[in-house]
Amino acid sequence: MASPPPAHWVAGWVKYKRFSELIYVSVAGHFAFALAYGLYLGQWSIAAMLGLPATLVLALFPLFKSRLSPISIRACSYVMLLGNLAGLVLALMWMGLTPSTAVWWLVWWPMFVAHLMGVVDGLIWTAIALLSAVLMWQNQQHGWVQPLMRHEDNPLFIMQIGFLIIGAGFGIVVRRAYDRFGEEIDANQRMIDRQNLSLERRAVKLESMLQAVQQSSLDRTRMFAQISHEVRTPLNGILGFTQLLKRGELTNQQSLYVEQIDRCGDTLMQIVNDVLDFSRLESHPTQLASQRFDAVQLAHEAVDMVSSIAEQKGVSLIREFPDGEIDAMGDPLRVKQVLLNLLANAVKFTPHGEVSVRCRTMQADDGQHALYVEVQDSGIGIPHEALCQLFQPFNKASDSTIRQYGGSGLGLAICKRLVDMMNGRIGVDSQPGCGSLFWFEVPITE
Repeated sequence: MASPPPAHWVAGWVKYKRFSELIYVSVAGHFAFALAYGLYLGQWSIAAMLGLPATLVLALFPLFKSRLSPISIRACSYVMLLGNLAGLVLALMWMGLTPSTAVWWLVWWPMFVAHLMGVVDGLIWTAIALLSAVLMWQNQQHGWVQPLMRHEDNPLFIMQIGFLIIGAGFGIVVRRAYDRFGEEIDANQRMIDRQNLSLERRAVKLESMLQAVQQSSLDRTRMFAQISHEVRTPLNGILGFTQLLKRGELTNQQSLYVEQIDRCGDTLMQIVNDVLDFSRLESHPTQLASQRFDAVQLAHEAVDMVSSIAEQKGVSLIREFPDGEIDAMGDPLRVKQVLLNLLANAVKFTPHGEVSVRCRTMQADDGQHALYVEVQDSGIGIPHEALCQLFQPFNKASDSTIRQYGGSGLGLAICKRLVDMMNGRIGVDSQPGCGSLFWFEVPITE
């Protein structure tokens, strides 16, 4: 199958195609009058001036199908039509018709051009037709072109019949073009309706599939929550008996084994708690508390809770809090949970060095007061390509760190959901080997 021509090749033809039959009507009218004057009256000069310039109008067909630009096509069309009009005006002068009679020959030109080329072109040719009429009036007064016939020798009755035929042909062509245009609109509308119906059916199908996937995901989340809940009960028992064993008299080897059991149990309990928290946030809408709390005291409590782990690793905890209190209104439990998660991660991924914690108040983008908290560490850092997935659950970026450092990979996802619930924001800035800076802000009422 041949490739379609470029759009600019056929732009002119597409524009004029609908009323192209007008060209046939115009040329046929010229040829009919030319034959009448040549064969019936023997005025072959007038016949030639009527017929030969009319062939220029036929040249519009190959012109519209050419590879010229629309501007070039319009310019060439004007030249051809002006040549045809000049021949007609000269023929009318040779006929010896009075301007009041001859001017009716010019009526068709603005209508012809307006339908064939456009409204603006029709207005331009109205002015051209008026100038041609003025030229014929001036020629009658000054006698620039001498007539070849007398006025009364012209077959006015045949002219009137010809005008009626041309007018009827003009009306039929315009009506046919209008009907075809309406049929094209109806066909396009039917096609659009079919496409809309197909899209609606597809949208319904996709909606049902989406609901099925969401329900499946919700069911899976609930199943994980149920399993995690069932696991936590015997795990608490294991940890409790481990604490009892540690109080007894054990050999060094036995103490080492019990310590390993206790450490593994704590890790497993942390994973179970993360899964339970994430499942609860996914499957049930969580109600946030609204109470007053001291944000500085809350930050001190969170740092105290991880201080023993940091001390064992030799990591320094630096507190950069304002003097006095930060009186806030919100859910202190959720704020502390986010801060604890960030602190625990910072200590976990910092083999040596320090972790700094900062908190202050600031004005959010919407003009409200917000609590702004930063947790900065000097740890291993995060690759740039992993930052965009960092707050998503079970992302590929966390697989290697989970294998190396342990954990569930859900801590940051939980932080993100909690901060979103509090209408806040959370983010990170990190470079591999240069540590990380995690921050979050939540609106408060001072």
